Amino acid sequence: MKRISRPAKGPTIKRHVRYGAIPTKSGTRLPALDRMRDIEIRLKELKEDCSMVSSMLAFGFVTFRCIIHERCDGGCGNFQGYVENPVIDVEGLLMSLLWPGSEAFTTQATSGHTPHDRHWFMQENLSSLLYFPIDSSGGEIRLLRVKEALFRADVVECELITAYLGRCEDFIALSYCWGSSETPEVMLCNGKSHRITTSLNAALKGFRESPQTRGRLLWADAVSIDQNNISEKSEQIPLMRRIYTEADACLVFLAEAEQLVTQGIDLMFRLSTIQSFQEKCEENRNIPLDEILSLLPSFNHNCWSEYLKIFRSPWFGRTWTLQEIALSKKAFIGVGLYVVDWYCMEKSLLFLEQHNLKTLLVSISGHGPELMNFLNIIHIQRIREISKSPDPSSALTAVLRATGHFKVTDPRDKVLGVLGLIGEIPEELRSMVDYSLGTAEVYHRAALYMLKNPSPPHVLAHAGLQRQSGRTSMPSWVPDWSFDDLNRNERPLLLFRPENFNAGGTYSAFSTNTDTDPFSRELCIPGFCNHRIVAAGQSYGSLQAEMNRTDSFGVAVCLAWLESARTCLESRGSMVYDDIEDAVARTLIVNDLYDHRNATRHTTAIENPKKAFRAAIARMRITAPDTLLREIVHPQIKDPVQTYIMQMKAVMRDRRFAITDTGYICLVPGCAELGDSVAILLGHPTPFTIRVDPVSQRSGSEVEVLRAILIGDTYMHGVMEGEFLTEVAKMGHKPCIIELL
Repeated sequence: MKRISRPAKGPTIKRHVRYGAIPTKSGTRLPALDRMRDIEIRLKELKEDCSMVSSMLAFGFVTFRCIIHERCDGGCGNFQGYVENPVIDVEGLLMSLLWPGSEAFTTQATSGHTPHDRHWFMQENLSSLLYFPIDSSGGEIRLLRVKEALFRADVVECELITAYLGRCEDFIALSYCWGSSETPEVMLCNGKSHRITTSLNAALKGFRESPQTRGRLLWADAVSIDQNNISEKSEQIPLMRRIYTEADACLVFLAEAEQLVTQGIDLMFRLSTIQSFQEKCEENRNIPLDEILSLLPSFNHNCWSEYLKIFRSPWFGRTWTLQEIALSKKAFIGVGLYVVDWYCMEKSLLFLEQHNLKTLLVSISGHGPELMNFLNIIHIQRIREISKSPDPSSALTAVLRATGHFKVTDPRDKVLGVLGLIGEIPEELRSMVDYSLGTAEVYHRAALYMLKNPSPPHVLAHAGLQRQSGRTSMPSWVPDWSFDDLNRNERPLLLFRPENFNAGGTYSAFSTNTDTDPFSRELCIPGFCNHRIVAAGQSYGSLQAEMNRTDSFGVAVCLAWLESARTCLESRGSMVYDDIEDAVARTLIVNDLYDHRNATRHTTAIENPKKAFRAAIARMRITAPDTLLREIVHPQIKDPVQTYIMQMKAVMRDRRFAITDTGYICLVPGCAELGDSVAILLGHPTPFTIRVDPVSQRSGSEVEVLRAILIGDTYMHGVMEGEFLTEVAKMGHKPCIIELL
């Protein structure tokens, strides 16, 4: 593992040279030496805050832990060292600590008691727990009162009670990652045997032992809902929003604590404290970064690795957990006995994000799952905002789009698991909350509902054969939400820039045969189908499989894709563009120049796409792949060529370069074929590649009808801002009806 140390500071006597004069609140400017003194005072204050936080952590949490008893007073002699090489030295740290406001069990109190462990449990030969019906329509739920234990090995024992939302005691809602559906662990519930997963067993034991949660009522889905009763599951899911919004808090259980996790928790508190300090005023934010870093352990300290381990939990990538954290009044994360405020974790990440330190963490972690989970936390923040939308139908489309790469065990939960985020579930969607329905039917009903919202074009952007994972029973225009966009690296085109395309204009109309079939399989949309694919390069995916490259950035595959596109261009006939090279350069980045509304914090506007295109090819040919990777992913501001390469790489994923018989350059889905058509669907921001069934064409009537399969969204340069619609309007052409199957 590569270790990166913080740069050493220069001699203190020369530090004033680094500071220029700064304005004060009165408008005057402090001389450099005065500013240095001011910074030293502020740093001293911050250092004291950090030391205080670490001291409180050390005294507030268990430091030496008995491996036999829970809440032991230390008299048994079974303590195990819990902190080695702490972030700071805390003088006078007691060898045994009592939890605030609680009593420890003495060794004498536990003598003569037999551990109620798994061996004891099996000898009891208890009957299985039987659930009694509850009034879900009236808001009735089940809550757990977890009993205390003498021994760590004791199985979890609880009392299961019923209560009505809005009229029950304060309770905590548990959020955890189910993991495997196997239930090898056992618990006592109302004196009966009940089997649970390994992850839930660990979460319940952590809840039982932690002083912040011990004795509180708890809602835990796998126990509070009868998992073998499909009808009850379907009735309780619509209550999930109320459960998490009315809970006093949400406890996110990440994992059992390892011995050195204290160091990671300590570092999290320090980062959060520093971030809060910098948010107080402008003067604090002006303190040089290396001075701030002097208050943190060097990057080769083990605490950084332990901090990163906290984010390796699969919880951060699960779909069900999204509504649980997004809807809660307040949230805490639990790592073993440690219970930390969610905002403390967020602030620690915000510090790393604002100071561009994630690249250093990449070096420390070796590209582990925690880096993806950092992005997931940002997604969670975005989903919180989406959940406040007043329109449930548009919110559902946005939530499903934002959660595409989050995981589920049951593919139906890609939709059912996020319904709580869209507000009160409309009656139209309640019929969909039925686990007797198959996955294809759930997705089909969700698509019909979303098409009725004010922005139906966004639904088709996620549909087509290019994004279906083999569900042949599903219409081509229904999005397959189990398809993992992130792993396939194929984002819908409308997500590439904030300022949307306008190929189909603002008119939006569609129809289904809902009069005869409420869940119609055909979708009829007016549009123009005037363009047929006559030449196409190879898809990125096929080249990647064929070349079997192992380079981290896929430079060779990218260059092969571009060579395939060049060959395609050489076979072209007449084109509609005056400057073909400029058209190609703009097509490869979907004409997103990263200017105006599309600008981002770490990119530079591409003022000359053709020049950037030439420079990008030259740079990819002469630069080592690993060097190129560092240039692109490094958070510092990218120059126009680096920005171009980043955008081009993202755009070409699983797409093909193509030319139509009408002389347009396109980027079509990787599964598109010669002879497929590119259609402009009225009201939809991008064109779509479709596969027309020539046998089923119906003409001779007032409006031509084309029956076709949707392949996927398409970029066609020269029509994306409505130019084609303007042209056909001048010529008086009328649209046909495209019936998607």
